[in-house]
Formats: sequence, C-alpha cells, structure tokens
Amino acid sequence: MNRVGISRISSLVAASFLAHLWALTASKVFPDAISFGDLSLYEYWAYQVENGAGVYGLATEWVYPALALVPIWIAGVINFVSYEISWLVVVFALNTSAALLMVRPASSGKLLSGTYTSWTFLGALLLLGPVAVSRIDSASAALAVFGLVAINRNSRGIAAALFTIAGWIKIWPIALFAALVTSFKKKVEAVVVATLISASIIGVGLLAGGTTVFSFVTQQQDRGIQIESVMATPWMWLAKFGLANIFFDDVVLTNQVSGPLAGELASVSNFILFVALGITAFLAIRAVRAGRDRTQVFVLAALTGVLDLIVFNKVGSPQFMIWVAVPLVALIYFGVSKSKVALAIGAAILLLTQFVYPIFYVELLSLQTLPLGLLTLRNVLLVALLVWANVRLSKKQDSN
Repeated sequence: MNRVGISRISSLVAASFLAHLWALTASKVFPDAISFGDLSLYEYWAYQVENGAGVYGLATEWVYPALALVPIWIAGVINFVSYEISWLVVVFALNTSAALLMVRPASSGKLLSGTYTSWTFLGALLLLGPVAVSRIDSASAALAVFGLVAINRNSRGIAAALFTIAGWIKIWPIALFAALVTSFKKKVEAVVVATLISASIIGVGLLAGGTTVFSFVTQQQDRGIQIESVMATPWMWLAKFGLANIFFDDVVLTNQVSGPLAGELASVSNFILFVALGITAFLAIRAVRAGRDRTQVFVLAALTGVLDLIVFNKVGSPQFMIWVAVPLVALIYFGVSKSKVALAIGAAILLLTQFVYPIFYVELLSLQTLPLGLLTLRNVLLVALLVWANVRLSKKQDSN
C-alpha cells in the first residue's frame, strides 16, 4: 500500500474515532436526555444471557428481532472498562469497517470514488450525534452499508444475506431487501438466500421457545404515537395549547401523545405503512420495466422505502434517522445524478434530530417553542425528502 492509501485510511479511522468520541461527549454534556440510556438495558440483557437466562428473542419474548442479541452480547463479552465503552468499541469497529470498505474503487465506471462516500457516512454519524452509535440500529446500519458494498461488487446474493441479517437485528433493512428484489435480475437468488437465513433463525426459535421468535412483531402492536414521530406533529402543537397531552409509557419506555383521534390513527398506522411500501414496490417495478438503470432504481426505491418506514410509523425514535443515512450514502456511492437537494435535506434532518435529541429534549418535553419548532421542521423535511424520492422513482427516464 502506498503512502496515499495509508494516509487515506488513517484519516478515515481518525475521523470515525472523533465521530464516536463526539457522540460520547455529547451524551455527557446533555445528561438529562439519557441518550446512552438504552445501553443500561443492553448490559442487563447481556448479563442475563451470560448467566444462563433464556436467549432473548428465541426462548424469551423480546422487543427486538433475535439477532439483535448478538452485538449486545459481544459488547458484554468484551467487557472493556465499562459496557458503554465496550459497546462503542463494537460500533466503532463496524462503522469504521463500513467506511473503509467503501474506499475501494468502484467496480463500474458509472460510479463515483468511494472515498467521498466514506466521508459522507462518517459525517452522517457526526451530524446525528449520540443516537447514531448508542442503539442497536447502529449495528444494522453498518451491515446495510456492507450490503451496498456487495452490490457495488456485483455480489447481490451476499447483499441479500447482509440485508436479511441486518433485518433480523432491526427490521428496517427489509426496505433495502425489497428494493434489491424489485430492481435487479436474479430475484430468485435473493429470495432463496433470505428464506434460508430466516428459516434457520425461525427454526431455532421455534425449537427454543415456540412462537416467541415473532414476539418483536406482537410487542409493537399496542404502542401509541411517539412524540418524535411525524404522525405526532399535530398533537404536539395541540398539547402546547392544552388541547392534547404527552405522557410517558412505562411499558415501552417512550413518550407518547394522547388526544383527539390519536388512538384511532395509531391503530391504522401499520396498514397505512404497508400501503406506502406497496406503492414504492410498484413504482420500482414500473421503473425497471420502463428501462431505467437498475442500480439507480434500487437506490431510489431504498430511499423511498426507508422513508415510508419513518414517515408512516407511529414509533419515531431519533435513532431511526440513521436508517436514512444508508440510502443517502447510496445516492453518492452509486452516482445517482441530481441528488444534491436530497443530500442537503438529509444532512439537515440528521442535524435537526441531534438538536431535538439530546440537546433540547428536556425543553421539548415541556413543549417549549424552539425545540417544538425544530422537531416540526425536521418532520416537514422528512416528508419533503419522501416526496422527492417518490417523484424521482416515478419518472420514466433516468435524470441526466
């Protein structure tokens, strides 16, 4: 490796370290938001498994898919200084690996150099702040980036495997898998790979604890509308003027809204979400049949699908924004033209999310105007980005 290559790698590793260091620092500077709070739960779960308790997601009901326990357990095994630091070591290794993998020159002349993409990915972590690295979503996002690299190297079967494994950590990469299947040829290969992996996990789960392997689905059914979600925006303003309320749900450990029609919307939100995903799949299939570039269709379908999972989701946790970072990175990685507006909107979404959580989160809970305005702007930008993605995906010809 020449000096330029060594310098490039060293710079990326240093930048990744600083992004993770900032996340840790911000969690301490704004302690009231408890932005690393989930790690206490992760530590408890890792301890329980290490001491012979049932495996969460397989033998015991759990809020996450079964494979989410793997990075949680690994951090517990590392046991370096504290669980918090051990978790950061795991996530740092994953994110840094993802950034370095993208540096390798693209396999197609149509693609941009991966270096800019790597910096964009690390920049996204920095913009989002603590929740970019302190949740299980961090592990699934890194694996999803590995999947992008596999697609770039024409290894779509491996990409399907990575998206499937990531989906068994946190469900959202199903949008990337759906985009892969609808956009590229050899669909059967991708479906077979995903089926074999999922069947193996489900089979082990059924043997270990019966239907508890599906508990991550059933445990989400009765949740209300979370205050950070796009859906909650009207009720947050109603609450500010005394016409609705926010409350802490001590079962799912989130702040939610209550008020006129909030319960009714929450009950039908999953149906709306699946309809939106169906429309995205239809648009992707139509775009491919119209002769559009399959890779560009994949990227746009992935972005649209991920945004569907956020905009139409009653759960709007701040860490969900790391999901958006993956298809935004793909816009650059695969050279999708005329994407500057989307990238600018995406950067604003990530930064505004950090302002909302953890910086002004305590003030948001007291419904102060500034954080409520920042949250509203963030949510409007999410909708705007979804509209942009839908419009681009709906076109019959590629943009030059």
